[in-house]
Amino acid sequence: ADLGPLREPLAAQGVGDAQELEDFLTARLGMPAPGGHRFGDDLGALRVRLATGPLLGGTDEERTECLVTPAPLELPQVHGALVSLRSAFDDLRDDAQRWEPPR
Repeated sequence: ADLGPLREPLAAQGVGDAQELEDFLTARLGMPAPGGHRFGDDLGALRVRLATGPLLGGTDEERTECLVTPAPLELPQVHGALVSLRSAFDDLRDDAQRWEPPR
């Protein structure tokens, strides 16, 4: 994910590079969010890679259930993980909108 368009609101949160973005999102999401610098991107680029594995659950049983159910989005562990992810990015979006000049 390229979060460069959110540079100003992220800077207000103390995030100025990919390592700081990694630390910020990992803490906020409660799951690893490795910065793009780990994959060859420039450290100054605000990019992260988000894995889908943590969205499936924390145990082998939960992950297996996700793979065999016809409606994985209805599982509580998936729903909870998606709500958490959405909340973190909604907060960033809201911060970005506060930084936009009035139209």
